[in-house]
Amino acid sequence: MSVDMNSQGSDSNEEDYDPNCEEEEEDEDPGDIEDYYDGVANDVEQQGAVAFDPEEYQFTCLTYKESESTLNEHMATLAATLKDGLTA
Repeated sequence: MSVDMNSQGSDSNEEDYDPNCEEEEEDEDPGDIEDYYDGVANDVEQQGAVAFDPEEYQFTCLTYKESESTLNEHMATLAATLKDGLTA
């Protein structure tokens, strides 16, 4: 079945677009944004190395071989779980 897409409703705004139309573009008023970050360096608490940060997390990046091995182990476990689930 063939459907003429030109007769269907379209999201295209081609008929609304006039390349010769020169609408005035509004100049964006930056408002308070320029002043928003003024003095931030003075507002931030300086934390020493001994300060406890609950969001800090120590991690070590895996090598390619380690990541491949870990992924294969997890995929084997997942496959076995799915296989057992389908046969149960």
